[in-house]
Amino acid sequence: SLNLDIAPNEVFGFLGRNGAGKTTTIKILCSLLRPTHGEASILGESARTRKARRLIGYLPENPYFYEYLTPRETLDFYGRLHGLGAAQRAAEWKKLAELLELGEIADQRVRGFSKGMRQRLGFAVALVGDPPVLILDEPMSGLDPLGRRAVRELILRLRDEEKTIFFSSHVLGDVQQICDRVGIL
Repeated sequence: SLNLDIAPNEVFGFLGRNGAGKTTTIKILCSLLRPTHGEASILGESARTRKARRLIGYLPENPYFYEYLTPRETLDFYGRLHGLGAAQRAAEWKKLAELLELGEIADQRVRGFSKGMRQRLGFAVALVGDPPVLILDEPMSGLDPLGRRAVRELILRLRDEEKTIFFSSHVLGDVQQICDRVGIL
């Protein structure tokens, strides 16, 4: 039995040991799994509706990409999935490439990317279409100290841009530095 209310424009840390159910909860919120009981909603919409899914940007713990694509092509692909026109996709690339420092790797194939580069690209994918809610599953997992700091700063910047951020972690220090509230599973 789980009951969570996350306020708009807050960073909510979702803590728990490995195997506690953090990723399962996230998959229910993203409508990738159905709850055995109860309901999940995003900004008042049932999480199972298309409308709710459009409100969410999701970064899984281990994002997967088509290995033969470049970051530019990957964001274009996700922009098409969001129904963005060519001009909108170009503007989205420009904005996200600058925000996540993807310019230098814009035309490199994803197959050779490090964990940190994949996380930056995953964050960019989660931000395509400017969703008001971000759901991040262990966004700092496997990152070096500089990468962790960059992700913390990005989360705080996105909160300042009035995004609601729900992220799971089992690292108390990360949560303590950036969260407005926490829930422990």
